[in-house]
Amino acid sequence: MKSTEYSAWNPGLTSEIPVEYRALETIHRPENVFTRLADVEEIAKQAGLPQDELVAFRPERLVLHELLVRVTADIVVPEGDDETALGVNFRNTAEKILVELIRPEMDHITRECDELQQQAQFQIRQVLETSFFARPQTGKPKRRFSLRQLFSGSKPAPDARPGESTLEKQYRIISEFKEQGIAATDPLTRAVYKSLYRVLGSIAGTSGFVGSDIDFLVQLVTRHLCNEYGSRVIGKRIGPLVRQAIRQFELTPTITVEKPVLISLKGASAAGKSSLRPMLKKIIGDLGMRPDGYGTISPDIWRRFLLDYDSLGEAYKYAGRLTSKEVAIIDRKLDYYIRAKAKRDRSIPHLLVDRFRFDSFSTERISRILHNTYAKYVDTMLMFFVITPPEETVQRGWERGLKVGRYKAVEDFLGHSVETYTGIPKLFFKWMSYQNPIFKYEFLDNSVPKGTYPKTIAFGSQNEMTIINPLAFIDIERYQKINIKAKSPEEVYPDSSTLSVNKNLTFLRQCLNKIPRVTFIDETTREPYLRVNSGEFEVLSARLMAVRLSDPESREVFESLAPALIT
Repeated sequence: MKSTEYSAWNPGLTSEIPVEYRALETIHRPENVFTRLADVEEIAKQAGLPQDELVAFRPERLVLHELLVRVTADIVVPEGDDETALGVNFRNTAEKILVELIRPEMDHITRECDELQQQAQFQIRQVLETSFFARPQTGKPKRRFSLRQLFSGSKPAPDARPGESTLEKQYRIISEFKEQGIAATDPLTRAVYKSLYRVLGSIAGTSGFVGSDIDFLVQLVTRHLCNEYGSRVIGKRIGPLVRQAIRQFELTPTITVEKPVLISLKGASAAGKSSLRPMLKKIIGDLGMRPDGYGTISPDIWRRFLLDYDSLGEAYKYAGRLTSKEVAIIDRKLDYYIRAKAKRDRSIPHLLVDRFRFDSFSTERISRILHNTYAKYVDTMLMFFVITPPEETVQRGWERGLKVGRYKAVEDFLGHSVETYTGIPKLFFKWMSYQNPIFKYEFLDNSVPKGTYPKTIAFGSQNEMTIINPLAFIDIERYQKINIKAKSPEEVYPDSSTLSVNKNLTFLRQCLNKIPRVTFIDETTREPYLRVNSGEFEVLSARLMAVRLSDPESREVFESLAPALIT
């Protein structure tokens, strides 16, 4: 099929990376890692660990991770008038710092990494020799290592407590690793136990025992430690160089403030969040933030710094997928870095967060990561929920691919929409339940021409909500029920009975029941026509209420919510 025959609904790629392209993933390319794809794939299946925790990044690649973290967190990068300007400005800044200040130091950094690796290997081996391998092996001479031996061979037989099985002893030792890591005061020792707990715990949970080859276990745990703790050590090493760059290149640093504001853009992939960023300048000004007074977190702009899209040949449409695992790794490192800075400074800078994580609408994950990393130190959280019909994200995503080279399969766009619209009510009420920070929000209808500011659906705070378009709340539930296997816009939605108003009222009912005061206003005049105080309905304008009821779908909404209003 010729490229000219491709379209939004036939983009020419699948949800999964084809086998022949997997070696092109940035976490498997030989210039980035010491490991081989085939080895990592085999170990991952049997060890129960994701591939990104089993690769061995080269020091140069870990430097890149930490540079991206620091440019994101420590430098105000100009947004520009176009959504792509931020990425261009960011990559130019990072490239200048890398080439002029960091690369001249790479030989020293590499030697320091080698020394850290040797220290870690020594400590890891020492711990294993005094725990799992406390008793010397007897019997047949040790054979050459193989994966079969590691996961199917004889189990080590260290001393056990009376009545304790080998399996019970393994889990006891692994549990003790966690306790010893928490108690450790030396950073390297703490990292050793953390990696031992993570790697051996996963192997034991997947295969039933940790295996009998101490050399290989030392290797796996050392990789894990170097990718995490080793990366942070590198970060501290290049930190002064980034601060030097800020002075030398006259860059604008992010600055902690007394009452930080966090602006978070939430929506499905290709919903239009990035397009919205340049249009938020007036809102940002109204919040008392200077145009150069906030940092922007948008991990997608890292991708072209991690991979040369032009080098991919026929695999060019998979550029986004080929960088996804590494972007997720750096994103976690960014969270850690900002959390550590916030803990040290007891505050954070103003931030605008624009990122789509596949698990970003998981309530538990949001509670643990987003709240503890950012919102714990924020005075005001301003969250924009960008509501875009799923079929439009397919079209927007295709157009984005043509413009910036980042494509996705149709199923990915539709699947992300289902996840997003299922998660929005949970995420919304999670933040509504907190007394702090101050939570302000706006729901935006982005089914408008590109470059146009979205229409406001609703806005408010913890104590009140103002609704302009109640039907959009119905749509949020309808979008949860789409067919993610659709091959055309006509196949996206289920039958009309599934999409009926009375079957998609849950989110709107929850808002009326849980928010103390909800006011409905006219879209044109902004005059209120209905108020709900603690579940009690009060008509404020019979005239405007009648206008609203003249629309069949709106009438069905209010008839279902409060039949007494329909007289």
